[in-house]
Amino acid sequence: MTQTATPSRLLDAAEELLAQHGPAGTSVRNVLRLAGVANAAAVGYYFGGKAALVAAVERRVVDQVVADRELSLQPLVEAPDVEGLVDGWVRPIVTLRCAGRGRYAARVFTRIFDQPPAQWEANGAAAIRAMAGRYCAVLAPLLPHLDARELTWRWQSVTASTDFYAIGALDFGEPDPGPDDVDRHVRRLVVPGSALLRAPAS
Repeated sequence: MTQTATPSRLLDAAEELLAQHGPAGTSVRNVLRLAGVANAAAVGYYFGGKAALVAAVERRVVDQVVADRELSLQPLVEAPDVEGLVDGWVRPIVTLRCAGRGRYAARVFTRIFDQPPAQWEANGAAAIRAMAGRYCAVLAPLLPHLDARELTWRWQSVTASTDFYAIGALDFGEPDPGPDDVDRHVRRLVVPGSALLRAPAS
């Protein structure tokens, strides 16, 4: 195993275990076992310890989602539409759930706001919050019937629905989705999300 492969395998294993058991239920020993790494000091050597490994897993997922949402937002700044903005927001999470990494990365992503706000800069939650603000700023002229507070609340509701989808809470017995399900599942979130945003002010 190459030196570059070892940290990547540790991250993949930790991501899977964190998604299933959370930080408290994830041990370094189990990470090493799942990663197939025999050197007991590998986590300390590559990451500095369990806490730093957890942060690296979270940040890897968050950075990917932020980058994907940024790519989706750029063309919509000039030609915004509600459905396109909701699509750009939910698609990275649906892709995580449907792609080879399955729901593991998506579950890890939903945990970052459970941590104290003092950790949000390090774990990427602050970056997600800033990105949400940018999406809402583009949405605002399309939804003049909503004040900034109401728009933010509704956007958080769209996010919450996406997070529920990510952890499988909306499946109701459906099989786990695969790569061919991305567009269909995105649409299932975009339709109600857009309707919520367009609904009359409360």
